[in-house]
This record gives sequence, structure tokens and C-alpha cells, in this order.
Amino acid sequence: MTKHRLAAGVFLALAFLFLSAGGAQAQWVFVARKVIGRVESMTQSPQPNTPRYDVASVMLEANPDKVYQTVLATIATHKDYKIVQRNDASKNLEVTNGKLSAGVHVVALQDKLTQLTIASVIPPNGPSPTSFAVGNVLRICAEMKVVCTVESPPPQ
Repeated sequence: MTKHRLAAGVFLALAFLFLSAGGAQAQWVFVARKVIGRVESMTQSPQPNTPRYDVASVMLEANPDKVYQTVLATIATHKDYKIVQRNDASKNLEVTNGKLSAGVHVVALQDKLTQLTIASVIPPNGPSPTSFAVGNVLRICAEMKVVCTVESPPPQ
């Protein structure tokens, strides 16, 4: 009788663990679905004679490899964009247009869920960073034929 109780207890513990892990995964997917296509951005406030950062990020319901290939194709269509550094394994790029530089990172969250992040450094007294990082995220969204929206544009 003790062996049966032990086996039943182990079975119930494993079933509980499996179901709770599945529930956590389902909650993660639910939360992710709420933010798909919403472009979030962050820009450092201007300081005299100091470069500032600019970051834009979006979650896309798309295959990470397809997003990365779209990024590469989009860069190739802009004559003034040049890839300075490229790591296909980690889907990281460094790109410049001669005036501004940006890092692009494509992260696989699931098979069909991808985070695209573009970060740049704006030189002191440089142009508005919003048009660079957010504009390029929106350009990739358009190329992917995915609707992306900017929730709250950063102050300029």
C-alpha cells in the first residue's frame, strides 16, 4: 500500500509541476500577445556636448530568421547604410549611414515570436534620434507587412 501511495504522490507532484509550468508558459504567451506590434522607445535627454542614446524595440509575431533577413534586405536597399559588423549566429548587426551608427538585434522568443531592438548613439547637437531608431523599426515592420504602432513618442 505504501508503494502505491508513494507512486501516486510522485505522479500528482509531477502532474502539478507540469501543469503549473504550462500555465506559466500560457501566461507568458498571453502577455506577449498584448504587446505585439507596440513600438517602445527610450531616448536620453539632451546634455551639452554629450552624446545621447536612443533605443526602439518591438515584438513581432514572425519567425526570427525572416525578421533578420528582412533587416538585411532593408539595409541593402539603402545606399547610404553600411554594415560595419555582422554576426548571423546571434542576429546582431552594427550599421552606419556615415553620420549615425546603430546596433540591431533580433531575438527569438519563440518560433514565431521575435523581439527587434535598434539602439543608436546620437552625437552632441545631432539630429533628432526619434527619426532614426523608431523610424527604422517602423520601416522593418512595414517591410514585414506587420502593423506596428508607436505608443508614446519620446520627447525630442
